[in-house]
Amino acid sequence: MHKHTILTALALTFSLIIGIQLVTTQVRADAIPANVDIEPNSLLLKDGGCGRWITAYIRLPGGYDVNNIDGPSVTLKVNGNNVSVSMYRIQGKRLMAKFDRASVIRLLWPTIDHMCPRVKQDATLTVTGKYNGDVFEGSDTIKVFYTHL
Repeated sequence: MHKHTILTALALTFSLIIGIQLVTTQVRADAIPANVDIEPNSLLLKDGGCGRWITAYIRLPGGYDVNNIDGPSVTLKVNGNNVSVSMYRIQGKRLMAKFDRASVIRLLWPTIDHMCPRVKQDATLTVTGKYNGDVFEGSDTIKVFYTHL
């Protein structure tokens, strides 16, 4: 019986240690919420597009410095796909990130299957990136439309 008591005590101790480790393990917090403004606000879907860039202006909440954003980590999520940042720079308290417009249009093109020509439809684009090893994220909704040529 003594052996059974020792095994039970060891099992309880082991369970307690594992339980404490599970409780004290840090759970990764949600992404840092970023305020994102994407330009243009309306995008004509056509081969070649108009212009070269989709521009995202990214602001972080108080206490976060945009100078600590890892610029090359910034991506634009379009219909579940990522477009890498082409160029970026700090403008005061915001980061301006530019993405290849033709790449974004290619990813938005499948959305026109249910669109009538010249009717604008909403598309939500999400910007993500790294901030001192953490992730930030923000979205903006633009209008997309196409015309028959």
